[in-house]
Amino acid sequence: MRTREKVLLWTGVTLLVLLSVAGLLYLFGGMQPPSAEARATYAKDVAAGDQPPLSARFVIPIPGCVCHSDDPTTQVRHSVRRLSECRGCHGAR
Repeated sequence: MRTREKVLLWTGVTLLVLLSVAGLLYLFGGMQPPSAEARATYAKDVAAGDQPPLSARFVIPIPGCVCHSDDPTTQVRHSVRRLSECRGCHGAR
């Protein structure tokens, strides 16, 4: 194999790996876990019957991805969302 072909091959392999990682993060990536205070507030609301309990989901936390709401309930409910589901709040207008 010539040098140019090797460079093109490795460039293609690298792009394929990067696209695969981006796809996995889009399908399974989500925000960082909310603070302990937000989780405790939500747990109190669940115990009081004001909020439904959340089922656990596989979410890969992405650094810097956070819920910008000040409401602890919203923060905890959004913590189980994946990037592919964020369009409801962050969709194009």
